[in-house]
Amino acid sequence: MSAWKQFTTKDVTITPFTADKGFSITGSALTGSTVGINIFAGRNVNYSSSSNLQSGFVYSSSMNSIYNSAKQLYYKNYISSSKGDTVNTGSMLPGVTREDDRSIGSIESPLYENYLQSSLIQERNFPTGSGNSITTLAIPTKLYGEKIIPNTFEFVYTSSTFPTGLLLTDDGEGNIIRNFKGNITVEGQIFYSHGLVVLTEDNPLNIAGIGNEIRQNPPLIENCVFNFSSSLTIYEQQYKCSILENEFGFSTNPSLLTSSIEGASNQEYYPFVSASFFEPYITCVGLYNEAKQLVAVGKLSFPLPVSQFTDTTVIVNFDI
Repeated sequence: MSAWKQFTTKDVTITPFTADKGFSITGSALTGSTVGINIFAGRNVNYSSSSNLQSGFVYSSSMNSIYNSAKQLYYKNYISSSKGDTVNTGSMLPGVTREDDRSIGSIESPLYENYLQSSLIQERNFPTGSGNSITTLAIPTKLYGEKIIPNTFEFVYTSSTFPTGLLLTDDGEGNIIRNFKGNITVEGQIFYSHGLVVLTEDNPLNIAGIGNEIRQNPPLIENCVFNFSSSLTIYEQQYKCSILENEFGFSTNPSLLTSSIEGASNQEYYPFVSASFFEPYITCVGLYNEAKQLVAVGKLSFPLPVSQFTDTTVIVNFDI
């Protein structure tokens, strides 16, 4: 038996909730098919230069492209000043007619978006010298969801350059910091909603050159550890399927016919079908869209009789 009924707005409830998950990934597992974290080396070289090499593990890109992409997206306002460049923009004061409009004042505003991660005044440094390097750590969307949760990112790296191990963390305001014996230095920036970390500082340890060091010696990826937590909003869908006492009291199940052979001309039901005690049972609930396409199916754990005396309600819950 199949029967359809249209939902009303009061029958549907959609509740969002945020799910967080922590990750700790080490070594070659970083580039596995189920993870896909990439480490890029960027370099300020000409596109046609022989020094414009390919970089990356999961997929590769030229060092020139990595450098210029980070520069354009995240540092364009911070080339001439670490506090950020601003431009003057006039404000339009509308009049009664267009001829009465006039521009007043001088407002300083950032020229580019640059994806600021905090309402605090940002300070960013980007190396612009010929041959200067940066490192970009890229976490795929399937891991970070909607964003990396602030104050959860850690990057641990050990090599001959950092024999005691290098620990970089985020400060919750979009900066990647190193705390060495109480001395805190900013080594780059993290962009939580993009899953990206850009390391830019090359003095005195050349942390910005980590990506190139790993590119030249790929086994060093075994000495990398990524720790972070991701955030994803999940929507719980609840559908209240209500059957009134006078609805769905008849079944079209062919097994109720005295002759259920396909093509038989006999369409007579067994006598008990029309008896007052007869109650059809619900075994499955299907949800359809406006085009009558089945989009979800809910199986009941046991057949549920449709009451002739009270309303029957089936609650369907699922998350997307």
